[in-house]
Amino acid sequence: MRYIKKGEEPKTLTEYKKFENAYYDGYKDKDEIKEYLLKEQGYLCGYCMRRLSSVKETKIEHLVPQSKLGDERQALNYKIMVGVCYGNIGKDRKKEQLTCDAHRGNEALTILPFDKTCIDKIKYDMAGRIFSDDKEVNKDLNETLNLNYNGENAYLMLNRKTALEVLKNQLRNYQKKGTWSKALLEKFLQRYEQPDKEGKLIPYSGIAIWYLRKRLR
Repeated sequence: MRYIKKGEEPKTLTEYKKFENAYYDGYKDKDEIKEYLLKEQGYLCGYCMRRLSSVKETKIEHLVPQSKLGDERQALNYKIMVGVCYGNIGKDRKKEQLTCDAHRGNEALTILPFDKTCIDKIKYDMAGRIFSDDKEVNKDLNETLNLNYNGENAYLMLNRKTALEVLKNQLRNYQKKGTWSKALLEKFLQRYEQPDKEGKLIPYSGIAIWYLRKRLR
């Protein structure tokens, strides 16, 4: 998981909300919301950071479950929407094999990807495990969202570990001997924090950002 800077909502959503009886299921341009979310998030799942290539691979997730909003109109609030993957859903999959929103269900979340303070509480280890010293945030990561699932069709820990190894190998290619310089680490940090020319971020880049910031400290 990494910080997401929220932008402006789609104009069609703004116009739809002007109707007195507007409600979420009545809004028909949800693919446009997905497009906006994908661009905001650099085409990554807002939870596990896997690549999302199109609206067909994307779900609209409400950080506050719709069942707990009380008023259906509140589900039109773009500020609580995030684009996520389908969480490893498949035929005969057990709950322990699901991730992200699919595993979360209607559980409340403490961690919010739009809150830098929350994101700064996230840590990783060399095996690709995501965790936090904050008990509530750690519960969200491990239990509610199941972001350390490492099984069939997901392998989240392995993917993060691989992303970290790719970064280390790139650093070694630039500087084969000695301690990596501050300038080099900052150069790579910018590469991982910023989207490419197509607006895409590097999948599972949260662990690389954590590692680079740790080395810079």
